[in-house]
Amino acid sequence: MNKVMTWYGIKMKTLIDNSTSKITELLLQGTNMGIIEGRKLLNHKDTNLEIHKLIQEYVDMQEECVEQLKKFL
Repeated sequence: MNKVMTWYGIKMKTLIDNSTSKITELLLQGTNMGIIEGRKLLNHKDTNLEIHKLIQEYVDMQEECVEQLKKFL
């Protein structure tokens, strides 16, 4: 259900403005949410070391994506 609502939310937001800048803004919002959730998980001290490394790789990748997306604003 959340996927459907997200999909329609994106459709509505890009209906009026489907510029590269607007699409980049939406991508940045989603990517930043992923970074925040990843950072929250990294703050759990009882996380398995392998899982911790995997989460760190994910957060690093998302942060690199943010830097790449900034070019399209």
